Amino acid sequence: MRNRYDASSKWLIETFASELLRIAGVGPIASVKLLPGELIQSRQLPDGLAEVRLVGQTDPVLCLIEINTFSYTATANELLDDVMLTYLNRRMVPEVIAITLHDRGNVRVSPNICVNSPLGHTRLEAGWRVVHLWELNASDFLPLSDPGLAPWVPLMKIDGSPESVLQQCKDVIDQKTTDAKHENLLNATYILAGLRWDEKLLKRIFVKEGKMIESPVLQRWFQETAIETRQNVILESLEGKFGGPVPADVSAAVRVITDENRLKQLLPLVYSSVTLDVFRQSLAALQAPTTPTN
Repeated sequence: MRNRYDASSKWLIETFASELLRIAGVGPIASVKLLPGELIQSRQLPDGLAEVRLVGQTDPVLCLIEINTFSYTATANELLDDVMLTYLNRRMVPEVIAITLHDRGNVRVSPNICVNSPLGHTRLEAGWRVVHLWELNASDFLPLSDPGLAPWVPLMKIDGSPESVLQQCKDVIDQKTTDAKHENLLNATYILAGLRWDEKLLKRIFVKEGKMIESPVLQRWFQETAIETRQNVILESLEGKFGGPVPADVSAAVRVITDENRLKQLLPLVYSSVTLDVFRQSLAALQAPTTPTN
């Protein structure tokens, strides 16, 4: 049993760390460096964490929601990070829902992950519910009565004419919302539906008086989503070409690039780079500040 207030246990570990590890079958050991036993815990929580109260239950449930435009192999690792962060902060394992908006070939979010320690004595496991919107039936949510569902239904499996379903989405927004909420829902439905449906069809249904009402908040969100999508495509392309996880320094260097033009330039460099080191050099050159010309 571990007791963080037991000074004798702490002293024993500090004094006999090497011996205790050998007794446990760890070795041969070259050296041991003890790290501080008191950790500073981050107070940050994932953005998609919600406290949910369910009918018939007294205690609330923590739900962690992750939304991806497309499926990425890296999503499972990111979800594990969020689960661990939530547990450290709240001492509770959250219910995790991973939602993917649009199909992108054979890539799927893994429903679970298992990470082993180098010697195999310790492992972390986590699982979650994966929801692919295009595999859900829109008919299960129709006739539409909740305007909050309108942005998501167009991405579901639709039997028959999509135009009537899209019109239902607009109608429920028009009938049950007003002002800023109406504008935001209308914009969100129009933009998300654009992942799947023809723009002419969408404009015919959603555009009012020849112009969409612009939402700065939504525009910023979708711009950030587009940047993140490009970053993930680059990292997955690197993983596919060179095999194995992308090194942390390369991943971080790609993530800090938020200029879409630079990200567009970066993807061809993945395919033209013979080795990962060559890509590193190209990446560094792309990040280097340009010298203004007179």
